[in-house]
Amino acid sequence: MTNLDSLRITERDLDEITGLDIGAVNMGWAYRQAAFAPAARLSFLGEQLLTLCVASIFCLPVTLLLARSVSGNNAAAVWRWLPFGVVGAIALTLFWALYRWRAGKRLITLSHLLDDIDRFNEMVAAVEILEELGAAKNSRLNLENRDEVIEALHLTRESLICGLMTEKVMRKHQQFISRKQEMFSSIEKNLAMLQRIQVGDEASEYSRLLNEAIQIGTSVHKELSGY
Repeated sequence: MTNLDSLRITERDLDEITGLDIGAVNMGWAYRQAAFAPAARLSFLGEQLLTLCVASIFCLPVTLLLARSVSGNNAAAVWRWLPFGVVGAIALTLFWALYRWRAGKRLITLSHLLDDIDRFNEMVAAVEILEELGAAKNSRLNLENRDEVIEALHLTRESLICGLMTEKVMRKHQQFISRKQEMFSSIEKNLAMLQRIQVGDEASEYSRLLNEAIQIGTSVHKELSGY
């Protein structure tokens, strides 16, 4: 069995290509659309809790110092100001979350591309699992047209990389750039090749994976066409 790790698009790859710190819920300082999906709810809430803690570390001491400067050494009066610090920390957390959400709306194309990359990596994992099951003794499972599957994964990966590069260039230079057409041509060529190697056996696992690859390639093209 061939190791498919080289096909995966890792977070390190994403950081280098996009020039941003890419995570499960973030892209730089912006939120990904996936951050609001049910599957990422715990990560999102955990990040909000961490932000609230940091905001509290900043707001509470400042509030108590201001209260002491106003009320003198009256401890009871100073502690009465404490709720204002808590409210300030919550407001700062909400403001930061709103800022990151709006920043994410400006990077909506990149967010959709990252979602496609997540789906692609899941496809690679599915192929690996199928190969392991097929290699098991007395197993009846087998990945049909394996070479075509690997080729389809390579082409899909190239389209996704081209999409990320195009998005970065367009983000850096908002005006029309000649490289855009060159990258679009590469994506269209890969998509056409994917469609040409599609076979008629719609019931096979191979066809399901290939159709998924075609859908990802089409999604990349549509996202960047509307950029």
